[in-house]
Amino acid sequence: MACEKSGVWSCIGVLMVSSLSAPATGAHRTAEAKPAFEYAVIDIGMITLVGDEVAPHLSQSGVITWWQTTGQAVHAFAGRGDSMRDLGKLPRFLSSLASKANDKAQVVGWSVSTANLVDSSATTHAFLFTGSQLVDLGTLGGRDSKAMDVNASGEVVGLSSLADNTTHAFLYRLGGMLDLGSLPGGDFSAAYAINNKALIVGAAETPTHQVHAVVWKDHHIADLGTLPGGLRSRALAVNDKADAVGYSEADGADTHAFLYAGGRMRDLGSLGYEPVRANAINNHRQVVGSSGVTRSAHHAFIWQDGIMRDLNTLISPDGTWSLQSAYDLTDEGQILCLATHPRESRIPHLVLLKPSRPAAITLTH
Repeated sequence: MACEKSGVWSCIGVLMVSSLSAPATGAHRTAEAKPAFEYAVIDIGMITLVGDEVAPHLSQSGVITWWQTTGQAVHAFAGRGDSMRDLGKLPRFLSSLASKANDKAQVVGWSVSTANLVDSSATTHAFLFTGSQLVDLGTLGGRDSKAMDVNASGEVVGLSSLADNTTHAFLYRLGGMLDLGSLPGGDFSAAYAINNKALIVGAAETPTHQVHAVVWKDHHIADLGTLPGGLRSRALAVNDKADAVGYSEADGADTHAFLYAGGRMRDLGSLGYEPVRANAINNHRQVVGSSGVTRSAHHAFIWQDGIMRDLNTLISPDGTWSLQSAYDLTDEGQILCLATHPRESRIPHLVLLKPSRPAAITLTH
């Protein structure tokens, strides 16, 4: 993968997936322990898609972080409902993107030196929004950095270039940026998420020059491996119970969503086609992401207790919205999604799903 080293800024991941393991013909399964919900859909607004390297986020307190076009540039935004705030940009930069927020109104992301958000020649610097200003977090000695997540303690993780043009994961705390290193024999690493107990997940290069999902605990890195038969994997999110999710290649080089819990990487299945990607997990071990439903179309899913459901089947069937990917979810069950509206030439929108009433899960195969 060329993006795993020098091209990391244009690729934080590939889109992924697997096939759902089919039970015996005619099997019928009902989940009783934790009911799913039907959802009301709230339109947040149109969104410009940037690529897989950054996605909108929903904090536990309901703060949404994303970005919008302002004049000739794109700026990071954060807020709830109709009270979205333009966070601006760092001095001498033209654009900005917001990646995550905590429940203390601290927001992280990065500023870009050009209006083109995916310009590989542009300089990027990680920032922390403190509630009143953007703070430039600097780099690990190289040109670029990006902040990916912030926990309740204000600890920030992300990735930065070094003076030798390699890229390493970082932890920013107490006003300084710490190099988290990589796996022995590897040059690349990236930290994508940190929980409230300072457990960090991401990806790092192995001695065989593949990229694997990893976890950092007390600054020590551990390789989480891949699904059986796979060469590459990445961990994208972690909850406060140390459950991690992401994606991994598996047999046949297909890319599947995984849950890593209890020392084991579990394949979450699919909605029928690859790729599949797990983007987020809450403290109830509910997972959301996207899965192929045909060879060219993807739908948002929610997974819980071994069952993956198409979120499009849990909203009004009036055809108003098509949910393509689920970016994030809260412990209360709100879900942030990418959607399209058939009457608007399929322009992408950011929508918020709010649970409306309990509904039993029934899967028939």
